[in-house]
Amino acid sequence: MPERTLAQFSADWRYDFKRSEAALIASLKWREETLPRAPGPEGSDGATAAARLFTHRGFDHAGRAVFLYHGSRFAPKKWSADAVMLGVVHTLEAGFAAADARDPDNDGTAVIILYLDRGSKLDMDLAKRFGRTIGAHYPGRAHKALIYPGTPLASRLWAVAKLFFSSEVREMVLLVKEKREGRATFATYLPEETLALLGIDAWHNAPWAAPEAVPLPAGRQAVDATATATATAIVDATDPGREPRPLASAAAGASESPGERQPVGPEGAEAAEEAAAAAAGGE
Repeated sequence: MPERTLAQFSADWRYDFKRSEAALIASLKWREETLPRAPGPEGSDGATAAARLFTHRGFDHAGRAVFLYHGSRFAPKKWSADAVMLGVVHTLEAGFAAADARDPDNDGTAVIILYLDRGSKLDMDLAKRFGRTIGAHYPGRAHKALIYPGTPLASRLWAVAKLFFSSEVREMVLLVKEKREGRATFATYLPEETLALLGIDAWHNAPWAAPEAVPLPAGRQAVDATATATATAIVDATDPGREPRPLASAAAGASESPGERQPVGPEGAEAAEEAAAAAAGGE
């Protein structure tokens, strides 16, 4: 048994060695029964949890493992809680092992990112079970929990909820504001290579994400493409000094500098008008 684990259990039980010893024995028994079990075949709740819901995404500046909890976007209508937690546990074990292999002297704690994007929600039953598992079998191993988006409503709720938690938990949890400076908050704790693994520059509706990096729903993409094509074709038709472009390139956002404009004759103007009419008819 690593000395670090003994110290973490002792500290978690306020150095009540009798109780910490009992907790450690119970946890060792749990590990013997749990860890040999695989999360399940592809598509099962356990495998989905390990592959999508809760994943290891690199390391922080100090070499701690970083885990991403991605809302409940990937959850079926009804989870098998035991299978989900098995997937989570396997992810935790793999992440902690990777941190130890990378730096044997790391402090054994982790950073957890809770990303609740649009269309996902925090499954409170799953969150409670997750908290109980961490508390019982990984005491003292959560260094920081970054929750995004920290909307004004979430901030007000946390301002009340944190009164019921210990000072250690209050210091551990940080709501990252849904503002452009939110990215800088993540960068305070995580290096760029880890931010890339998290994919935060493509998070849907993230204020710091470049518009072209943020995936839009298929319907919205079609509407935006049609609107772009229509607007470009109309400009081409009304600017006799500009050569009209195919609608496909207009929708893709192709651009040209003023120096690239070529004079066009009546045929070009007619083609531009036809393109505008075709685009308008496709809306």
